[in-house]
Amino acid sequence: MDNRGSAEHDWTKQYRLVAGVYAMRDGHILMLERAKGMMIGFWSVPGGHVDPGETPQEAAARELFEEAGLTPTGPLWLVTAVPLKGYGMDLLSLRYACQCDAGDVRLSHEHSGWSWVEPAAYRTTHVSDAAVERWRQSSHDDAFNVLSNRNGLDDFLRWCSHCKRGSI
Repeated sequence: MDNRGSAEHDWTKQYRLVAGVYAMRDGHILMLERAKGMMIGFWSVPGGHVDPGETPQEAAARELFEEAGLTPTGPLWLVTAVPLKGYGMDLLSLRYACQCDAGDVRLSHEHSGWSWVEPAAYRTTHVSDAAVERWRQSSHDDAFNVLSNRNGLDDFLRWCSHCKRGSI
């Protein structure tokens, strides 16, 4: 679906920059269940605001460590940009992918659960059309965020496919 020019994707407005990480291990990605802030109960990638003086890539690595106690074991690759709505702002999440082959997950106070999940399974359970509609009961912004996370996951899956074919 082409959303260029639609009100939902007005790329001319100002966004607060955030960063997230598709942390990969053995064909799975790390997902965290939100316990505070926006969308409590939603499972998403580790991520958060880019602090002054740091790059989005540095923020992604910092958030991965702060939220899950993990450090990338390989380079962080920029995969996609995901528009989100939260905290009364329009957010733009730059999403990176990296290997995280070592260490045990240690959750921060911001999360209540974690799991290494197969990306396609996450897509059908947590960001499906039915999930979008469930979150719509909470708010249109939450439904927008679930759909945006699904689009970001689809970009990540395409990126993975290109990597397997040696295109990247």
